[in-house]
Amino acid sequence: MNEVIAVFVGAVLAGLFQTISEICNRRRETEAVLTALASEVESICRLITHQKYLEATGKVAHDVAAGMWNGTSYVIDIRENYFTAYEGLIEKIGLLKPDQVTKIVNFYAYCKSAIDSTRPDGPHADALGTTDAAVNMVSVHQLLVAILNLGNEIIQMPKNSIKYQSDAAKELNT
Repeated sequence: MNEVIAVFVGAVLAGLFQTISEICNRRRETEAVLTALASEVESICRLITHQKYLEATGKVAHDVAAGMWNGTSYVIDIRENYFTAYEGLIEKIGLLKPDQVTKIVNFYAYCKSAIDSTRPDGPHADALGTTDAAVNMVSVHQLLVAILNLGNEIIQMPKNSIKYQSDAAKELNT
């Protein structure tokens, strides 16, 4: 009888260890996915800032609003893929919390829209100097503002997640 109990206890302990191990592995994987995406988002935001796209489109948007627009539009010929982490991790995005996924997906959708709106062969390429071009430049500026705002939130996600886990661990120890 003691042997049966020992086997049962051993099986329960092995199952418990396996479950805890899987939970820890999933948490590490989730953290790695979030960190990789946040790093890529940070790189994209730094590029937008470094290239001064927000300032340039902001000036055009200001001029359009003030009725002083001179027909200037920006064409940005982006040929590289800056979304390799996102595209490579899309199958793992379900590991993240729904509010994180929403912000990340919106960030990349807004980036793609901004790229499409400024392509030399994009929908507004033939509209230079027109009202459509003016509206497009104001829209691109608004997209860049939204991209940078979402980007700042996404960049903080891994830090907030680690802080949350650390706070939870402290609460368990008290």
